[in-house]
Amino acid sequence: MDILGAMAAEKRPARKVRSTPPRTTASVEGPGGRARLLQVAMRQLANQGFDGVTVRSIAAEAGVSAGLIKHHFGSKDGLREAVDAYFLRRSAAAFDTAIRHTQNLDAAKVGEYERAWLVRYGDEWPDFVAYLRRAILENSEWGQGLFRRYSDSIRHSLDRLDVAGSIGAHVDRLWLPYLYAFLLLGPLILDPHIRGILGRSTYEPDMWERFQKAMHSLIWEGISARSDRPPRK
Repeated sequence: MDILGAMAAEKRPARKVRSTPPRTTASVEGPGGRARLLQVAMRQLANQGFDGVTVRSIAAEAGVSAGLIKHHFGSKDGLREAVDAYFLRRSAAAFDTAIRHTQNLDAAKVGEYERAWLVRYGDEWPDFVAYLRRAILENSEWGQGLFRRYSDSIRHSLDRLDVAGSIGAHVDRLWLPYLYAFLLLGPLILDPHIRGILGRSTYEPDMWERFQKAMHSLIWEGISARSDRPPRK
């Protein structure tokens, strides 16, 4: 190198090497990662339907890569199946726990428990309602399958009462789970009209407690083994 070249090299400042941190995405296996992903998927599926969402749109909102979703769930169908299982675990746990804590058919206590459950999962509740509403109103294999599993979870919980001798011999075991389902699912469709009349939603915590208490009082008064009486002559 000549003298002028050496002098120029001395005057040039050293080039700074920028260290950019590698891009990272949330982990499905991290704390709450799977639940967060399933909540996002549930919300998008509820609002836009199965055909209206993509793995990429779910991944973008959840902060994970589309490849990670495919790795863990295989496909969009696999992800929806996982969302169904997540939804059913949550709803079945609420119903089953309420039943197990009230073997004496105390409707007031069920109402209190259901209110506490709603408050605890208040952030997820609108997505639960919207997801189940779309499934029930959608005349599809998915909707039929989810309803079948939902009603089966109700049946299993009622079987606990039956084994404990709490349900009377006069009760029609075939229809009892569906009667429960009719009443529990009614607000999914009727809540906008109820809100228009009462000025409040069925799904507000105190209204939900009152609804649960009224519903279980109505049903349990009829199904209780205490209701078994000899027929009038």
